[in-house]
Amino acid sequence: MNRTSQFFDKILQNFNKVSDDEKKNMFQRLCTLLYSQNAIIENLEEGIIAIDNKDIIQGINKKACFLFSIPRNCEGKPILKYINSSDILNTVSELINNNNRKTKLLKDNDNERILQVNILPIGDSGRIIGTLIKASDITKTYESAQKLKRAEQLASLTTLAAGVAHEIKNPLGSISIYVQLIDKIIKKNIDNDCQCYKDFKEYSDIIKEEIGRLEETINSFLFSVRKLELNIEDVNINELILSTVSFLKYEIEKNNINIDIKFDRDNLILKLDEKYIKQSLINIIQNAIDAMSYNKNNRKKEIYIKLKTMDNYAVISIKDTGIGVKEEAFNKIFEPYYTTKRHGTGLGLTNVVRIIEAHNGNIKIESRYGKGSNFIIKLPLKEENQKFLNTDL
Repeated sequence: MNRTSQFFDKILQNFNKVSDDEKKNMFQRLCTLLYSQNAIIENLEEGIIAIDNKDIIQGINKKACFLFSIPRNCEGKPILKYINSSDILNTVSELINNNNRKTKLLKDNDNERILQVNILPIGDSGRIIGTLIKASDITKTYESAQKLKRAEQLASLTTLAAGVAHEIKNPLGSISIYVQLIDKIIKKNIDNDCQCYKDFKEYSDIIKEEIGRLEETINSFLFSVRKLELNIEDVNINELILSTVSFLKYEIEKNNINIDIKFDRDNLILKLDEKYIKQSLINIIQNAIDAMSYNKNNRKKEIYIKLKTMDNYAVISIKDTGIGVKEEAFNKIFEPYYTTKRHGTGLGLTNVVRIIEAHNGNIKIESRYGKGSNFIIKLPLKEENQKFLNTDL
């Protein structure tokens, strides 16, 4: 018990013996203390909600009202009545009813933010009389931590990639040359109709295919560690998206995929390196095409591409009806080496992140296993097209 509590307990025990002036002073001191504590709690950067054992709100500050979309003056009402998002509702309910009292990161998809929610018991005289819910918006901190993690992972590739390039690339080039020479000798000295010629050709084609795959892996490593030299210029992002889809037209048609493209803005000009952004779009669309090959439930194979502007960004959404991503793999999807493809390098999406972030943009994925995935790219608008908040000084 602190000194303030001891003081008021002593006053209450001797209340009948206290003079009116002392009662007045005590009341003024109590009001000042209450106002001071309320002001501190009200202006915290963390959202605070106090509820009793029946989940009735006893107190709440303005930050909590904002984070959970709860109206002011809600004291005396059940908290679950006000939490509209099903994800938030389920998580908060789970934490409140969990005797272990945990801390969780909670993704608020409706508002595109990450909340850290702490559930703490409120005790009095050795018994629990309620629950304190503490929530913080850690979106920026979380995103910064993810960027730092990716940067550290990419940095670890530098030494490895240099060694791979030196030890494998040159010998691989020599192997490729000698395979071509062997092809010429076989073609010159063996009848084309001979079975042994057909066998030699088949084996030679396999060797060349594997050489090509190894070269692709090495080039991906080298790209991951090489400094990006961006050639920034005005680019019509609408035309770039259309040209990328046109480039992949053969693969799209071959796999019987329907593609739907919608632009909320026509002829939107962004400051970009056209080559690198196109490379990123190709990678994501090819991933979507590959995801369709796992679609075994006879659903339509479709890719939806949308372009809109929001919060000073051009937002490109590439959504597919493929297999989606399993929950346990969700946080690994952009990590180096991680791949679900049989012959994947695990660096494709890592390089996409690197390119997008080099343009001061960001990328995220929304996915449900068995339902499909949605890659969302945000690229900054040109400065003259951005909307700035007017502040009156």
